[in-house]
Amino acid sequence: MTLDRLLLPLLAVVLSGPALLGLVLLLGRHRATVWQPRTAVLHSLLMVVATTLVAIAWANHGTGQFEDELPPVLQLGHYRWVPMFLVDGHTVLYMVLVALVYPVVVRFSLPSFHREQGSGRYWFLVTLLGAALWLLCIAGNLDTLFVAWELVGVSSVMLIGFFRTHVRAAQNSLRALVYYRIGDFLILLAAVLIHHTFPDQRFAAFDQDVHSPYALPVAMALLGGSLAKSAQLPMSPWLHRAMEGPAASSAIFYGALSVHLGPFLLLRTHELWWPSGIACATMLAIGLLTAVWATLVGRTRPDAKTALAYSTMAQIGVMYAELAVGLHTLAAIHLFAHAGLRTWQFLRSSSLIQDCQDNPVFAGSVTLQRRLFFEHVLPVAVQRRLYLAAVRLFWVDALQWHLVARPFLGLFHAIARAEDTILGRRNRGGAP
Repeated sequence: MTLDRLLLPLLAVVLSGPALLGLVLLLGRHRATVWQPRTAVLHSLLMVVATTLVAIAWANHGTGQFEDELPPVLQLGHYRWVPMFLVDGHTVLYMVLVALVYPVVVRFSLPSFHREQGSGRYWFLVTLLGAALWLLCIAGNLDTLFVAWELVGVSSVMLIGFFRTHVRAAQNSLRALVYYRIGDFLILLAAVLIHHTFPDQRFAAFDQDVHSPYALPVAMALLGGSLAKSAQLPMSPWLHRAMEGPAASSAIFYGALSVHLGPFLLLRTHELWWPSGIACATMLAIGLLTAVWATLVGRTRPDAKTALAYSTMAQIGVMYAELAVGLHTLAAIHLFAHAGLRTWQFLRSSSLIQDCQDNPVFAGSVTLQRRLFFEHVLPVAVQRRLYLAAVRLFWVDALQWHLVARPFLGLFHAIARAEDTILGRRNRGGAP
């Protein structure tokens, strides 16, 4: 069958899994039954089949680009939201990655979430995340991508705060949500600019829109949104705190799929930002700075998952640098290989620590960290100061707290006090 006959039915099949599990939760069946994890397993297998069919149909199509669209879903004045879909090499690459990682994570989750209280929420969130990633792969315009982008963000944040009775889980999920909102605002800003200034909103037409005077603002907005999703400076500190969720969701979220959406977005829109020297220079500087910062900070972390999270930041920073200098194919290969490796490391981290504790012979054969080059060259005093600075995250957290978070919190508290004052006057019968 051809892509025009396959794509929309396969998308409906992929979205049916979270729709079914979500309906069960809405009906009040919060305790998972046997068929709920089985539904998640079946959903993961269907995604593998759907991805295989799309890849085969795309190859038979002659590779290149395939586009499709639905009738307008929403129309307000001059605004028309038309769901558009695009299948090309980047689509197939990331879709294959999702199809490889997602079933592994679902299978890994079965022993931990089998008919336990609250596990129904977990299966719904995991299937929603997988389906949203699949939808994001085939998005053909920024409007469609934004819907999938939001679904990925919501499910990721809820997975971080899955253990909602833990205070730290709630706090860390809220922190991740704040950074996500910043990135989402920038993506939405780019979509608004595209609708008002570009004659064609399709990703495939960005090579024609590059001459628009608004091409650079759109490119910088897209870059900012991708930085928030991929935990690059200055929006990095939330990732190492997002370890409160289940181990399996850590693998799919921090290690493999969601955190790599930033480079994927830039690969999808490279025709727009690549001609801009400002965008490329900014991308290169942020990528290299994040790679160095995350490498140094990660070597000071005492637990395996946090160290892996910082290693992921560093590798994604290298991907940004590769994209900035024009090595787009290398960046795509790097993304695919790193995501697969990081998934295995996240899933293996707990058992590796147990093996090191229980088997001294095994522990002696494993090198967890190698000494870096500068550790052989720099004086000991400099190394100590560098270590202390890395422990404090080079004061990135403190600067963000004093310059961004604290002023906003002060504003919100002032608004709350003013509201309480007005409501108090009204309750006493006075004039507001």
